[in-house]
Amino acid sequence: MRLLSILAMTAATVSVACASTGSVMTPVARRDGVRFTFASPNAATVAVAGSFNEWSVSSHPMTRAGSAAVWTIVVRLPPGEHVFMYVVDGTEWVSPPLAEDYVDDGFGTRNGVVVVRPNER
Repeated sequence: MRLLSILAMTAATVSVACASTGSVMTPVARRDGVRFTFASPNAATVAVAGSFNEWSVSSHPMTRAGSAAVWTIVVRLPPGEHVFMYVVDGTEWVSPPLAEDYVDDGFGTRNGVVVVRPNER
């Protein structure tokens, strides 16, 4: 029941963001780095944590895009596979609603995966 509730909230959050900005998308590696986007209308802070920053909740804070509910950051990452999650308000770990792939995190949820290919740097 709790999982269904979380999934419903995540889907609603993504729908709100897509309807308002159209900018929530799967993290994609580009020449300037990987652009992560996450919708969280009630968050005071959002960060991206992952294998690339030793799962730090403060190393990569995201920026709210105007008054929208969408948070963004571009992170330069070396080639390879990187797993990640979003951290809302410093304590709530959230599985990415959109990712290139997913892997079990060992705690009952999933980490997102983004792949940086050598020619994307």
